[in-house]
Amino acid sequence: MRTPQRPHWPGDPEAGSVTAFTILIASLVLVMLGLAVDVAGHIHAMQEARSVAREAARAGGQEMDKARAVHGVDTVTNPYQAAAAANAYLAAAGVSGHASMVGPETVTVTVNSTYSTKFLGVVGIGSLSATGTAEARLTRSLEGVEQ
Repeated sequence: MRTPQRPHWPGDPEAGSVTAFTILIASLVLVMLGLAVDVAGHIHAMQEARSVAREAARAGGQEMDKARAVHGVDTVTNPYQAAAAANAYLAAAGVSGHASMVGPETVTVTVNSTYSTKFLGVVGIGSLSATGTAEARLTRSLEGVEQ
């Protein structure tokens, strides 16, 4: 048994309305998917920049004045060696950034990178910047209490 179909008359105002609606919805879904891909990629790039900055700061914090630390006098970093170690880590990781000392016991590292967009390039946004900053502070503790 055949299902009765609605007859199509020339000049019918509803002719093709489903096609236009389908194209509109499909376009919107593609735009939202593209936006989701690029936002997720940008967030990942920022997380990676922060992760590399943390690791470089830790590497710089390892450059302490060992003679003073071993004798229990104090824990201070050698500022030049700490910044050089953090910058060397950044170079080995293949990222751009810089390290600096804030006082005798804190290494601060900033990493700058870019995320090349996949879909936003269509509207003229070819890349998004991703920056990560981290600090490592050298401390001395005895039985869990900072000295």
